[in-house]
Amino acid sequence: MNLLAQRLRLQPGADTPVAGIREPLAERLLRARPAALAPAMLGSLYALCGHAHRTCAEMALQALQAPDAPVQPDAKQRQALWSETLREHVRRLFLDWPRLLGSPESDGQVLAASPALAPTVEPGTPALVDWMERQVLGMPMAVWNRACRESPASWLVQWTHEIRNPLTVALRRAQPWACAWTLPLQALRPDAEGTALTALAAQLREDADFSRLPHVQGQWRETGCWSRAADVELPIPDAWTRLAARVHDLAQLGQPGGAQRLRAGARALGGGEALAWCEMARGLLVHWLRVDAQGRVERYGILAPTEWNFHPQGAAAQILRQLPSQVPPQQMSAAVGLMVAAFDPCVEYELDADPTALEVVHA
Repeated sequence: MNLLAQRLRLQPGADTPVAGIREPLAERLLRARPAALAPAMLGSLYALCGHAHRTCAEMALQALQAPDAPVQPDAKQRQALWSETLREHVRRLFLDWPRLLGSPESDGQVLAASPALAPTVEPGTPALVDWMERQVLGMPMAVWNRACRESPASWLVQWTHEIRNPLTVALRRAQPWACAWTLPLQALRPDAEGTALTALAAQLREDADFSRLPHVQGQWRETGCWSRAADVELPIPDAWTRLAARVHDLAQLGQPGGAQRLRAGARALGGGEALAWCEMARGLLVHWLRVDAQGRVERYGILAPTEWNFHPQGAAAQILRQLPSQVPPQQMSAAVGLMVAAFDPCVEYELDADPTALEVVHA
């Protein structure tokens, strides 16, 4: 039985256009168990991002054992986090984009031959760089990254029109709608010591529903590969830039030293509590736990990107609420697929739309 099998229900134009947020399972499964079991259990439970959850749980336990200093991931943890993020990006680009964006399907052998899927791949290896230059970027990685650093927003647009491959075709097709979905970035980002995230621990401690409906002082936030701590200068004005940011993130991760791009850490909070965080494929992941004197779990909370981005008042909901006035009813499914590709939930979704109501609103 898949305990995480749950779908988002998306209803464009509704006052509450997102429903079906996942139930918090970590505390239910771990309560009263030895905290040392958390990394393995959570790594197995969350199939798409198991290494990220395992790493957060491991770092939280390390923080409890060494409470006087912030914890940083070791080389093994950092490599696992990097390789999982790389794999997820490549799979989304070559498996999900054709389905969600109606773009040309890539040759299955292109994905199968990707060094990104190899268990021993490392940042900047010649095979990885060569594959990305041929199948993703269409030019030398160093040239692509240099142009992107100089003018990221304009370069992403320029690149999609200068290079022709399945990814750039998908991005060009997405522009008319996704560029119109303007949305100011309300990013959730970690700082070097994690102090900016400490308030989230208090919320998890005091509000049993906080992991389902997270917020910062009552305001929604979003997190994704477009809101990395390393990219505070990256302009993100609309849904199209959020979509294209996956290619930008992949290009940064693939170069030598790319594993350092993903920020991660943990700190003890006192009273048997610890907080851990890491940037992963879909954004910022946060774990909080409290243990008793015997090292058993009393509380365990997880804040995952899907719950931020698909909050009923969050970024995806802002777009969904406006769609019936922007998109003809017969194209609603395609528009929702594009929005989903941009915000990338870690669960499936279903479109719950009343065609009659949509026709009236659009008229």
